[in-house]
Amino acid sequence: MIRILLLVLILFLFCNPSSAATIANDSIIRISGQVVNKSSLNPIPQAHLIVKGKRSGQICDSLGIFHLQINQSDTLIISALGFKTQEWPIPFIFDTTLPSFFQIPLEKMVYLLKEVNVFALGTWDEFKNDFRKLEIKDEYVLNSQITKELAPFQTKKPNIVPPQYRPIIEDFSVWNAIGTPASFLFSKFSKSEKRKRKVAKMIRNKWQVKILNQYYTSKIVAANTGLSGKELDDFMAYCGPKLKITQTTSQYDILEQIVNYYKDYITLKKENKALK
Repeated sequence: MIRILLLVLILFLFCNPSSAATIANDSIIRISGQVVNKSSLNPIPQAHLIVKGKRSGQICDSLGIFHLQINQSDTLIISALGFKTQEWPIPFIFDTTLPSFFQIPLEKMVYLLKEVNVFALGTWDEFKNDFRKLEIKDEYVLNSQITKELAPFQTKKPNIVPPQYRPIIEDFSVWNAIGTPASFLFSKFSKSEKRKRKVAKMIRNKWQVKILNQYYTSKIVAANTGLSGKELDDFMAYCGPKLKITQTTSQYDILEQIVNYYKDYITLKKENKALK
């Protein structure tokens, strides 16, 4: 009876080879390997292995070695920076009890880069000066032409103070007293005109105050001088009025002035101590 059953089983396997292959292909196996350079056989570190058609994979270690549990029918997609991506079908393994180690070579890939012109910028000061002198081309030619034609008629800078805050005379001179004495006296002693002059001055200096509040703080000065407490306050009172600020002044310009004035401040303190 046992012999008959064995004979039937053998005949069934021979009559259905596809079923046997399917069972073998669907079995989970464990493989190990190393991804190497095809030309030099050196290991490729951090190569990526992805199982085709699935959301699984692995990253090789620094020696290009990997360990995976996959199906016999799977295909690996192997990629690494500077190498061609390759599909690697898993070879058929007859004895899954034995350790399987494979060496997978990848071909190098050459990247064609466009031609690049490299120019020397020199020192930071040279770059800063060149940047300031850089001319920006106007995309609107008509605007440039109109600006050139109106240039002879632009004799003074536009007044940034709103009309309601403009005093009759903002800067007093002898010519104002001689030419328009009534307006001169009214502007000199009128409270409303005094208020307007004060507001106009604040508006004109608003950008300076903004730059100072942003770049001239006790925290920034302390970080660049190492001063603290009363000594820091004394230096800021000494340095603040001396700072040269324009509308194009950058944080670097302010810091450079702070460091230079700090050197002058230290020298002045030493001279005062020597005199005492």
